[in-house]
Formats: sequence, structure tokens, C-alpha cells
Amino acid sequence: MKRWCWLITLLIPAVLLAGCTSNSNYQLALDENTTLNAQNSDLSAQLDAMRAQYEDIAKVFPPRDFGSLQELNEWLSKDNTNETPTAANIEDQYSKGLQQQLAALKDGFIISVDQEYINEFFSFVLGIAVIDGELWVWDIDTDEPYQPIGWGKVSRGS
Repeated sequence: MKRWCWLITLLIPAVLLAGCTSNSNYQLALDENTTLNAQNSDLSAQLDAMRAQYEDIAKVFPPRDFGSLQELNEWLSKDNTNETPTAANIEDQYSKGLQQQLAALKDGFIISVDQEYINEFFSFVLGIAVIDGELWVWDIDTDEPYQPIGWGKVSRGS
């Protein structure tokens, strides 16, 4: 029995120390788990914010043609470019058209702007949109779309 006493005196402290070590490792693991959970929550919040931003971008990108004349009319009724005063010269009028083009792009639509200068007394600026391959035109001061005679169809290359 004396032979085994020395072994028992070594085993008891070793078991107690092992228990202490395992408790401290457990506490470290708990602390790390708490930290990781907090980081996960932060990343989840960031992901939700990025998804919301993506959904906002996906509404307007890539820009597209209007799907129907009704959609164009609805957009023109919301756009207030025609409510600004008529410009004094063709340059200012064209700038007004470019403002409308930018507004359309911000809403996810493609429109073009064309200026027609006949003489110093007669000039105008048109907005142009493509709907199902057909051109629709409007004076940016009136926002009343019409189809010009003889302009034909537009085809988009793929």
C-alpha cells in the first residue's frame, strides 16, 4: 500500500488541476462564443442594410425603356420639369431637357433629348422614349407624348 501512496498523492493534485484547467478553458470558450455572437449580429445587420440598398438599386438599374404609354404618361405626370418656366433661349431649354433626362435615369428609365433649331424665333426641345420599338416624342414644356409620322420602328441590337 505504501507503494501506491506516492501515486495517489500525485493523482489527486493532477485531477484537481485538470478540473481547474478545463473550467478556465470552458470560460474562454464561453467568452469567445459571446464575442462571435455579437459579431454575427453586427454582420447580420450589415447584410440586411446591404440587401435593402441592393433592392433600391435593382429598381432602377439597369435603366430600361418604358413598358407602355401609360407608364410614360404616369412618369411624366410625376416629373415636374414641365412646371419650370420656359427657357429664354435654346441652350437653357436644352439644359432643361437634360434635367428631365437625368430625372428619368434616376428613376430607371431611358429617354433621349433632341433639340430642333429652325431659326432664332423658332426652336424647341423634345423628349424621346422608346416603347415596344416605337418612338414617342413630347415637348418638355407640355409633357404630352405623340408618335411622329414617318419615324418608323427602333430595333435594339442584342
